[in-house]
Amino acid sequence: MVLQLDSALTFWISVALTIVTTLSVVIFWRKLLRKGVINFLTRLLLILLCQILVVLTVGISINRTNGFYSSWGDLLGKRVDYSSVAVDSASSTKVNSAILKGAQKSLNGQVIIKEIVKGTKSGISNVVYLVLPKSAVLSIKDGKSIDMDRTKVIEFFVGFPSQTENWLRSLDLTKALATSEKVNPGFSIIGVIPAVNVAGMQDLECMNFPNSGVQTETWLTSDIRTFVNNRLGLSPRRWGVIGVSTGGWCAAMLSIKHEELFYGAVSIAGYYRPALNKNTDPLIKTQLESDYDFPTLEAAMTGRIDMLLIASVGDIYSYAETKKFIDLNHPNINYQYIELPSGGHNARVWISQLGVSLDWLKKH
Repeated sequence: MVLQLDSALTFWISVALTIVTTLSVVIFWRKLLRKGVINFLTRLLLILLCQILVVLTVGISINRTNGFYSSWGDLLGKRVDYSSVAVDSASSTKVNSAILKGAQKSLNGQVIIKEIVKGTKSGISNVVYLVLPKSAVLSIKDGKSIDMDRTKVIEFFVGFPSQTENWLRSLDLTKALATSEKVNPGFSIIGVIPAVNVAGMQDLECMNFPNSGVQTETWLTSDIRTFVNNRLGLSPRRWGVIGVSTGGWCAAMLSIKHEELFYGAVSIAGYYRPALNKNTDPLIKTQLESDYDFPTLEAAMTGRIDMLLIASVGDIYSYAETKKFIDLNHPNINYQYIELPSGGHNARVWISQLGVSLDWLKKH
């Protein structure tokens, strides 16, 4: 049996080991208190072991709450090669009753389908989750088309280094979707959750890197759109998009760079310029900052887009970046700003705003 990094069993085993080891050291400390270098080193190592176990337990707990890493390999920066099992985005078959039967059941009749997809244009192979509402599930089972007059599609982006599953675990998206449908009966949301961090520990900021680099922008827009439309039998239409943290930047940036694909965007705890790490090649960094300069992208728009910006006063970086952003002139963005009086940069704050965000996109 392999203990998964984000499993409850792993967490409780680490808690038990920490408690047992610490108590054992306390109880038997006097017996260990003897002269000699070996005994001194033994006591020192036991103290270090207790501290390591405490840090490990706290780290596992934080990771389970925020969903930074989904596996031990992910934590160590090891990239998973999905290419051998991925389905090409342009040739995926339509979901049917048999597929629904084997999918994960969730709240209020929802069904969660995990897919491994290869982007036809980007060449990226990674995970995509589809969260189908009860109305869509029933239509598929009856062999009917999904009623898109009463259904909207929303794409969800995580931050860095969080993984796709963060939306389903730490952020409890299925609960937010089920609650939203109860508040607005007869109107449903299809959730599309693609992998955003597709290059291990490299923060791509949802951009297409030059010189044959990773094409994340193409993956999140063209490839995911093609896959979902084929998989669910949908005709092309504009989607909504919600992102948290780095995903907030992705949602805002992609919505104006691809205004033909998105009708509205929600940025929760986001920012509005590329935040590349210091290890990025200076020449590539300069080019990306130019290619993805937000004011330049907005000026190139031919229409207008609706955008909801949410920032907490306690989230120092996001709050400062959001205030700078709204102080600028935005001729092509109809934005609404929600300022939270407290709360930092964490899942608890983001969860509290999911209902507001979903309802806002439903009305736009």
